[in-house]
Amino acid sequence: MEKKKDMDLQEEELMITEHPNDFQILSVMTGGRKYQTTFTKKFAARKTWVRPNPEEIKSFIPGTVEKILVKKGQHVKMNDELMLYVAMKMRNIIRAPFDGNVETIFVKEGEQVPKGTLMFMIKQKPPARTKEEIRQEAKAQRKTKQRSPTKLEKAVKNLTRPAKKK
Repeated sequence: MEKKKDMDLQEEELMITEHPNDFQILSVMTGGRKYQTTFTKKFAARKTWVRPNPEEIKSFIPGTVEKILVKKGQHVKMNDELMLYVAMKMRNIIRAPFDGNVETIFVKEGEQVPKGTLMFMIKQKPPARTKEEIRQEAKAQRKTKQRSPTKLEKAVKNLTRPAKKK
């Protein structure tokens, strides 16, 4: 028993044919050429990829939290130690990937954690400007405020000024 779904696209034909054996055939007709591919329902129902949030620190391998070295609200710098994590008989040091503040700690000492579990949420702090960058910005602002009009700007201003009545 085959079910067909047709979808109209601009000058393209897209057709999905479902077969009883748990697979589908996707047919795409574009520019006079027909392309077909077969995929399973499992493939169609797969979890879509989502860009990871860099502020979330997740477990990369199943293990046990040995010791938490930071507290909620604490400011951490890049490469500061956050916790000791034992996995596969190895002690791993989880470090801060950037400067920021520890927003939330989701694990407790001694807790066994499966792969992909959210352990920390660190709010990223914007990079601080150096003194030299601040000086250059101030200098640029002073130049734009104190700049006198050029001869061309004065001439254009005189031409666009309304004529005086006599």
